[in-house]
Amino acid sequence: MSSPPVKPTKKQRRAQRRSDKQQAKVARASPAAERGLEWKYLTPPLLLALIVFGQTLGFDFVNWDDDVNVLENRNVLFFDLGGIFTETVIGNYNPLPILTFAIEYALVGTEAWLYHANNLLLHLVNVVLVYLLGRRLRLTALPACLLASLFAIHPLRVESVAWITERKDVLFSAFYFAALLVYERRRQSGRHSGWSWGVAALFALALFSKIQAVSLPLSMICLDYLRQGRLQWREVLAKAPYFSMSLAMGLAGIYFLGSEGSLDDATTYTFLQRLAVGAYAYTVYLVKLVVPYEMSPLYPYPSVLPWYIYGAFATTGLAIAIMVWAYFRRHAAVAFSLAFFTVNVMFMLQVLGAGQGFIADRFTYVGYFGLFWGLAYGLQQLSLKRVQRTAVIRGACVAVLLVFAAVSFRQTRIWQNGGTLWAHTRALYPKASTPHGNYGQYVRDQGQLDLALEAFSAAIAADPNSGAYYNSRGKLHFDNGRIEEAIRDYTAGIAADPELGEVYVNRGAANAQSGRYDQALADINRGLELDPENINGYSNRSLLYFTTGRLKEAIADYTTILQMQPERHEYWHERGLARGRMGDLDGGRADLNLAIRLAPDAATQDRYRQTLSNF
Repeated sequence: MSSPPVKPTKKQRRAQRRSDKQQAKVARASPAAERGLEWKYLTPPLLLALIVFGQTLGFDFVNWDDDVNVLENRNVLFFDLGGIFTETVIGNYNPLPILTFAIEYALVGTEAWLYHANNLLLHLVNVVLVYLLGRRLRLTALPACLLASLFAIHPLRVESVAWITERKDVLFSAFYFAALLVYERRRQSGRHSGWSWGVAALFALALFSKIQAVSLPLSMICLDYLRQGRLQWREVLAKAPYFSMSLAMGLAGIYFLGSEGSLDDATTYTFLQRLAVGAYAYTVYLVKLVVPYEMSPLYPYPSVLPWYIYGAFATTGLAIAIMVWAYFRRHAAVAFSLAFFTVNVMFMLQVLGAGQGFIADRFTYVGYFGLFWGLAYGLQQLSLKRVQRTAVIRGACVAVLLVFAAVSFRQTRIWQNGGTLWAHTRALYPKASTPHGNYGQYVRDQGQLDLALEAFSAAIAADPNSGAYYNSRGKLHFDNGRIEEAIRDYTAGIAADPELGEVYVNRGAANAQSGRYDQALADINRGLELDPENINGYSNRSLLYFTTGRLKEAIADYTTILQMQPERHEYWHERGLARGRMGDLDGGRADLNLAIRLAPDAATQDRYRQTLSNF
């Protein structure tokens, strides 16, 4: 005889009704069903991003690649489209970000606010795209809002948004997420997974923005897996055209970096140690998802790998094991979350070393989407199973977001200028030379010469084998009239790095200042042999020739300079003066008239006219 059914309590009946309503809501939820509410859920992440990163509109450029990408980039200054699309910057081929810099420079020159504003605008676009993609990938509106909020203000976003040079990050990501959104919409509408001109066009734009976009076909496969719960090889093979695009750009990128010397390994790491560095970076990115500690613009390579870096093999192996387990146990959400993150950081793990650091916060900009999605989806499922705890879960999410926003707001402030940036980095890595050297350059340009001297000396102490830091300190001495001290530093720089052409040029200038013309000429000639595009070398030598009456040689150096930089009005003036003294009055007048047209202000023009009147 069966026992009578147990009648549920009143509390249980209320909980069941709430659960039924929530399940019905999820069943009805779709982008179409809640289209009118989307902006309601997009408003919080967009506002958070504006609050955190709006302060960047008052920030300046920083002396951390902003100079070579914008301030000293001839293709930007002269809007040279040919150069933008055929030349690299420090071995990086990213013409679309450089094109945006050229447009901004044409509009506002070196007023940094517009550059920062466009970085922020692109980040906001990415927040919207992330939200919409999350809605396509099983999330209802509120969990998608959490996803977008995490993407908007997680502390590891700061570098990508606040650093003008990282325009390439926010720009490539906009095309990247748009391509994934178009692809997912096509697949959900029943279209095949092969070639799409729309996806291909967005992919090409992403590739021309940053080489990191090569992972897009792998991300598309991750989306296929999440949709179907399994991998189908025919769909993988259908992505062959996209893989060919990735391969072409990847090989080109490696070639460009190699030709620039950016792949030269400054360490003595073995291949096994390189793998350990990659495993450690992977582990650090996972940890920083939850605990964003010690954020720095530069994470310098240690000269000797500490023991704990090798321990990262275990954590990386565990993450891979979890992915494999989740795949075979049909836990698609777990497998997708980790796989998307992995395929989007694995090419940036510095196993093939490039640059001065082995970790970079910006490398997680796209990859964290997978982990953020996993957190949002997990909380969505937890809310369905624990309806009575929904308010607690939401409160915890709000608290975490507020903490992340506060940390990001504070971290963003270190990007105000080169001084704040490198003061922060020096404090974190007092034994690294680059932060001291770059801080010295910034304070020197601000006229804080005592601070600059201290910083350059600290850089030399950290890396006594770098000729560049002796050269920087030598220039500081030279500018302050301490010629013999400058010569001693230049000589030490040559001993440390005999192939550094600039230090020979600068020692030549110091010898010339002391009247040692023969030694000066020998130094400058050697410097130009090593660095034949050194403008200062030709400038110093032309002055030396002019001073010693060798006008023909001076004119030849002026001509070389003007072939490289025809906008330099002062050299048209100097060449015109030299040609006039040699009796070539017509040539001298032509040069001086051009100098007058190129001169930036009336006072300079009047000075050049005075020279012309003496002919």
